[in-house]
Amino acid sequence: YVSFKGRLWKVPQAFRGERLAIRPSANDAQYGIFFAAHQVAIIDLASGECVGYVPEHPSVMSPG
Repeated sequence: YVSFKGRLWKVPQAFRGERLAIRPSANDAQYGIFFAAHQVAIIDLASGECVGYVPEHPSVMSPG
C-alpha cells in the first residue's frame, strides 16, 4: 500500500518495499504510480479505486 491524499492505496505486491513515485495525469482525478519510468498502477480519485493493471505501451527503445 501507498499513502496518498489521506488514504491507503493498494499497489502490485511486486513493488513491496520499493520507492514509487505518484505523478498527476492528464485527467484531474487520476494519478499514475511509477517505478522508475514505468507506470505500474493508477489511482482514480473519482472511483476511489487503485487499478493495478496498466496496459503496456511499446517503448521507442524496445527492439522490434
